[in-house]
Amino acid sequence: MPETTISPDERRARLDGPIHSFFGLSYSNYLVLHRTLMQSMPVEWQERAVALFRDLDAAFEHVEQAEAYEVTAATECEYSDLSDADMRQLGVTQPDEPADEHDERWERRYYDRDGNEHDACDRALVPRLGGDPIPHYNRGRTFIEPQTPVVSGV
Repeated sequence: MPETTISPDERRARLDGPIHSFFGLSYSNYLVLHRTLMQSMPVEWQERAVALFRDLDAAFEHVEQAEAYEVTAATECEYSDLSDADMRQLGVTQPDEPADEHDERWERRYYDRDGNEHDACDRALVPRLGGDPIPHYNRGRTFIEPQTPVVSGV
């Protein structure tokens, strides 16, 4: 682990802070923000958001990052809830019979297309039919009116 000037207490406070709480119990590693929705927000909100994004970029410019990401609209479900069509689409298989006579969990075991084993309660992402329900930003022409008034400040 690299050296840090941050105290262990401050480090723990940051790791358990509002961002961790915002993500809740999900295992998400990313926050995907729709450009269309952000461009539909009031200009003052956009200015605050851009300032925060720039702060984040500046704070971690020393960290190697991917040039681009591919985002796919999906639904999340447990492996045990996958339909036959979902399983075919994802390349998920189940063993036809137990590997040995003492294997009581074999019916609750799933394998993804890469051969990784998953339990029935593990989560799978199934690409959403029809793609993303939020329309493309269309070079800044798509506007979706926010439903509630925007609260200014933090």
